Amino acid sequence: MKANFRCWLDNDEGEQIVGPGLYQLLIEVKKTGSLSQAAREMNMSYRTAWGKIKKIEKRVGAEVIEKTVGGKDGGGSELTSKGYELMNIYRKLKTKLETALNDLDKV
Repeated sequence: MKANFRCWLDNDEGEQIVGPGLYQLLIEVKKTGSLSQAAREMNMSYRTAWGKIKKIEKRVGAEVIEKTVGGKDGGGSELTSKGYELMNIYRKLKTKLETALNDLDKV
């Protein structure tokens, strides 16, 4: 038998902020520098990805990604300090839970 879990972060109203899907989307935005490329990497439409980002931004009251338009590189997206904060809090929670489960499996 092996223990498993799913975790997410909620706001004070009980609305989900970050779960596995948004966490992965934030990682892909950080890695690719583009929300559209991040969406492609996750086999997700840009519209779906943008909708998820906008919903979370509304729930936390701050921008999670910052878009740049145009320029010689055609624009892109990068995480804001709030985006990094959410990603890091979720990663720490996930790591602690994984460690606790690994310790439990050794019993």
